[in-house]
Amino acid sequence: MSVCPALRRSEGGFVCGYTGKPVNPFDWYCIGNYAECPVYVRYKAQQPAQQQAQPQEQAQVVQLAQVAAVERAEADFDKAIKPVVDNVVMKYDELLKKLDESWRNYESSVLSYKRQWEVEKLVLRRSLDLLNASIANYERALKELELKRDLIPEDQYNKTRQEIEEKLNGLKALLEDVERRYSSIEEVLGQHFKRVLSTSTNAEVINLRVSLGKLDELLKEGKISKEAYERLKKELEGVLP
Repeated sequence: MSVCPALRRSEGGFVCGYTGKPVNPFDWYCIGNYAECPVYVRYKAQQPAQQQAQPQEQAQVVQLAQVAAVERAEADFDKAIKPVVDNVVMKYDELLKKLDESWRNYESSVLSYKRQWEVEKLVLRRSLDLLNASIANYERALKELELKRDLIPEDQYNKTRQEIEEKLNGLKALLEDVERRYSSIEEVLGQHFKRVLSTSTNAEVINLRVSLGKLDELLKEGKISKEAYERLKKELEGVLP
């Protein structure tokens, strides 16, 4: 590792031997490319010419001194870098622990919400059935009204038809809204459940994953119909630990 020979270790960190000022060797040129440092370049340019032309013996002494300084700086660097590394590693050890804990909480929440949904969605399914039945009744009433059109006064016919159509349109709008919100919950919760299903180490979830895999194989082999596959899949996904 190339280290500036002017880098010095001080009580509070590192000091530049040229300027006498504190320096952070990790943010400056001190380590690796010190020859490009403007302070180093300026210092070298200011040296008298006679110092550049030293006898060979003196140059060897200077070189040995520089090598010793580099070795000392590298030793100081090793001491300085360990606390930095320890700090980063400890930080991410803690972050990863929190991440694992967050994932466990997420997994537990998804499974809990899935269990609740499988029970409470029956309320919405029943509401949809009732809405469909009511819509069918009003549509039947509208057809019956048409059959009696010639038997009742025009104003009565128009009034009754308007009332039926208003009820019918209101029920259809409500049905559409309930279906949309139901499908949205089913889709979003289903995505979360699939994510947990593919990664969970929970024994019962693993068994469910294996059962679903076998069900997929039966469908591919043509041993069960698509309708039976969908029904069994929903039943399996409704069974949670």
